[in-house]
Amino acid sequence: MSRILRMELYAAIAAVGLALIAGIYLAISTFAAHEACYGMVAGKLTCQTLVPGTLEYAQAAGRAAIVLSTVLFLYAVGTLAAWWQTRTKDPAARTTAYMLLVTCTLTDIAITMPAIGGVGFYFVPSAILAVVCCALGLVALLQARRAPNPSSIPASTTPQPSASRSE
Repeated sequence: MSRILRMELYAAIAAVGLALIAGIYLAISTFAAHEACYGMVAGKLTCQTLVPGTLEYAQAAGRAAIVLSTVLFLYAVGTLAAWWQTRTKDPAARTTAYMLLVTCTLTDIAITMPAIGGVGFYFVPSAILAVVCCALGLVALLQARRAPNPSSIPASTTPQPSASRSE
């Protein structure tokens, strides 16, 4: 495995790890501390206290569960795509793995950036690492395209005897 592919995989693992930490923090603050935290304002954490059993609590818990599970799933799939890209030898499969990684990263960014003033704030480090992972994956993909593929080089052909008789 090349050094760039290894760095891509480590960046993907770090991104999913940071996203998991942020997700666990948000889940604990929502379900255990009964608070819905919405980000930072002037260096202070902005949270709203929730009362269990109310409609607001149910809505905040449902939003947290759906968004966190979606975001964490996308980071996990992106990490699996990076792992797949490091393991495959087939150029078509490598491209497919890279495109899956890019799709997951762009979807994560599309979810994170509109909520940057809120819970998306917590996912910024993992989103940056996911972009780094995509950049490293692109470099590795381009390097693999430039390198000659041993299976595409034709075997040396030796002259075969002719089936017709020469007289």
